[in-house]
Amino acid sequence: MRPFLIVLFVAAILTSCTTDFPKKEISTPSLSGFIEGGNAAGVYGKAGLKITADSIKMNDWSISRLVNSLNTLRDTSIVDQTGFSDVYTIQIANIGELEEGAFCDSLIVELGRAGLAK
Repeated sequence: MRPFLIVLFVAAILTSCTTDFPKKEISTPSLSGFIEGGNAAGVYGKAGLKITADSIKMNDWSISRLVNSLNTLRDTSIVDQTGFSDVYTIQIANIGELEEGAFCDSLIVELGRAGLAK
């Protein structure tokens, strides 16, 4: 019985670590994808961030780390508007063939619209 309770407790903790942010579809002439709340337990597994000229893929990663990367890339001063332990999953493609700088600027605008950064 005790192993079952331990497994149940761990499952409850992992489930409660999910960021409460509903999936938001991004669909513009230049961008296509989504932003949704992630799972903090993923930080120890498949978490990561990859920004290229044609897409961004972020799994169970904090917005503050993304903001730091964008601030470095674009020499800006974006401010994270999320909680300390909140993590998100973002997958957005550059379907409008924007240049890398314009793509990053578009990401910043979408983060602002979602209320995650300003």
